Amino acid sequence: MTCMGQQLEPPATGLGLLEQLLHDQQHMTVVAKFAQELELHALPAQAKFYRDLIPLTSPKPGEQLAFEVDLDACSGCKACVVACHNLNGLEEDEIWRSVGLLSGGSMHLPVIQHVTSACHHCIEPACLQGCPVNAYEKDPVTGIVRHLDDQCIGCQYCVLKCPYDVPKFSPSKGIVRKCDMCSSRLAVGEAPACVQSCPNQAIRITIVNKQAIIEESEASQFVPGAADPSYTLPTTVYKTARPLPRNLLPADYYSAAPQHAHMPLVFMLVLTQMSVGAFTAEQLLNWLSVGPSLDVIEQTRPVHLLAAFGLGMLGLVASLFHLGRPFYAFRAFIGLRTSWLSREILCFGLFATLAALYTVLPWISASWLSHWGLAVSQAQYNQLGWAVVASGLSGVWCSVMLYDSTRRILWHWPRTGFRFLMTCALLGAPTSLLISFAAAVWSSSYTIQQIMDDYGRVLCGCLVLLGGIKMLFEASVFRHLLARQLTPLKRTAMLMQGDLARVTLQRFFCGLAGCVVLPAILLVMSRTDSQQSVSPRFVVAATVCSLGFAFLGEVLERYLFFTSVIAPKMPGTPAA
Repeated sequence: MTCMGQQLEPPATGLGLLEQLLHDQQHMTVVAKFAQELELHALPAQAKFYRDLIPLTSPKPGEQLAFEVDLDACSGCKACVVACHNLNGLEEDEIWRSVGLLSGGSMHLPVIQHVTSACHHCIEPACLQGCPVNAYEKDPVTGIVRHLDDQCIGCQYCVLKCPYDVPKFSPSKGIVRKCDMCSSRLAVGEAPACVQSCPNQAIRITIVNKQAIIEESEASQFVPGAADPSYTLPTTVYKTARPLPRNLLPADYYSAAPQHAHMPLVFMLVLTQMSVGAFTAEQLLNWLSVGPSLDVIEQTRPVHLLAAFGLGMLGLVASLFHLGRPFYAFRAFIGLRTSWLSREILCFGLFATLAALYTVLPWISASWLSHWGLAVSQAQYNQLGWAVVASGLSGVWCSVMLYDSTRRILWHWPRTGFRFLMTCALLGAPTSLLISFAAAVWSSSYTIQQIMDDYGRVLCGCLVLLGGIKMLFEASVFRHLLARQLTPLKRTAMLMQGDLARVTLQRFFCGLAGCVVLPAILLVMSRTDSQQSVSPRFVVAATVCSLGFAFLGEVLERYLFFTSVIAPKMPGTPAA
């Protein structure tokens, strides 16, 4: 016989029909209970039924709302994903809630576990701390982390900051959006979409104690395969009555796919660092040089500064193409207190201002400046040059910390700092040399050979040395292929020799050609004691090729910087 859609077992020995019905009543499925309550008119509407899955009171001080997931009840049906997508009006490829899979156990007793996840409404949300425009807020009463769509400029830095892959960028809207726990529904006593849709009541809203969450994070246990909870202190509660095997891993643990390239950021980083390197090279040459070389530098300085300034401006303009709403970029200083992106923008803004002044002064006659009472001594002008270098290097350092703060191993600050500073040197040196050659073409006082004799060969020697060091440093990532464990750096190496193999080969070819081989040829053939004189045209052509290969190599290196990084996230499903 059946009762409310549930098949009843034959009466057990010694039990009457009434006792059997009571026994079955205690073991009814969720669907059967729901059908029985509707049939008995215990509830006037479905919405009130789902109020059983949300708290009846507001959180007290030191508490907040949080998702609670019963892993034993989750069947991986993804009804929560569909409901979240439909009831929140998301775009076709936009997902705020996902269902991943954990697998482990042994051949004799395999274990699979579905894991549903959305925003964890962390106690210390990284998205909120990293946002340059304060487009996130954490409700002081409920603890819900909301995204303010109108405030967002679409920089996508929160996407990099979140270790759980929660914020999603909408190209059509130009902003980032995320789960807000259906706060508008909670405000009127209605459960969120995912909670309402789950047929097994595996998701509910509960109240958690913040201090308890902080203490539990010390054990670094959240969900197998997820990021360390001590970083953001996620509040989602995952509970199970079953012991989970220690070898439980995400189903996509052994798969790695290239990340988004962020091409505007690739060119922004390379061009700004190239500009800073050119300004730094100009200042160092001016400081170290004496005699004829100093006269050459003074003569080529206006062209040198103009080219270096132009490169920096191109880089800053390129960064605007990464924003979903570039017309609101002026808001980026709001998050200066917590966001490295705001600090980077401030430093490069100061760099652009000082560099513009430093570049313009040599083109203005001294008599005009004196007429307006703006006479600048040589010592003051040199101090301005060092201020340009200092502000530029500060901007580069902010770029380093911007990526280090995402806590991705490949972007750790010693690695990133070395990469970025070496880019400044490897592009700044040939840029300075090429600008000197260009200025010498219109000069009758100095020749290209004199420039090579004075400081050209020194720059070529530094380029060969630094280029070789950087190539070895980048190649050192492949030693992680020998590691027994599948570390993030090993995954990066696997990507570089797999899906990104062609780009990797192109990067090393361009880097070696532009930063090692061609400068070495110039260094040897331009010696004054050489048996055969070198044509100035050959020197200029070799320098142009060296700079071209070096620039292309650094663009490819920065492309790999973004695409080969392993981003932390919640457990996913096996690749198709």
